[in-house]
Amino acid sequence: MPIFTSPLMDVKQEWTDYNGHLNMAYYGVLFDLGLEFFNTGIDLAEAYMRRTAHTTYSAEFRIRYLREVHAGAKVSATTHVLDVGPKAFHFCQELIHEDGWIAATGEGISLHIDQSGPRVAAYPPEQFARLQAAAADHGARPVPDWVGAPMRLRK
Repeated sequence: MPIFTSPLMDVKQEWTDYNGHLNMAYYGVLFDLGLEFFNTGIDLAEAYMRRTAHTTYSAEFRIRYLREVHAGAKVSATTHVLDVGPKAFHFCQELIHEDGWIAATGEGISLHIDQSGPRVAAYPPEQFARLQAAAADHGARPVPDWVGAPMRLRK
């Protein structure tokens, strides 16, 4: 399974701020939409939740803003599975402008949730196998140097 890339997504005018570019909150929206496309492909999205009363929650997510994005642009989000545990997976993403440049990067942990608690729960075998297969395939690619990097000021 190659690194997953979402379809192109539109940057909406109402998502821009008074500086004339995409507001920081909406980078998160675009990353989340990109992850949802990935989750749909491995059967961990809305249909899965409705069928099983299990879902995914974000435990942590970090964004690095690299270049401004403006209203009317189109972007896609990649999803690279880095590691999988029985109840969670670690992933990184890139938000890629339609012209090919990277606008932002994201890194996160997704939890598998039993909604009856809600509580963190083990993946069913089928979804766990799909995540492990993605991690194995994605593992052939180098982990980006920004994954796990500490946050600090440049001086």
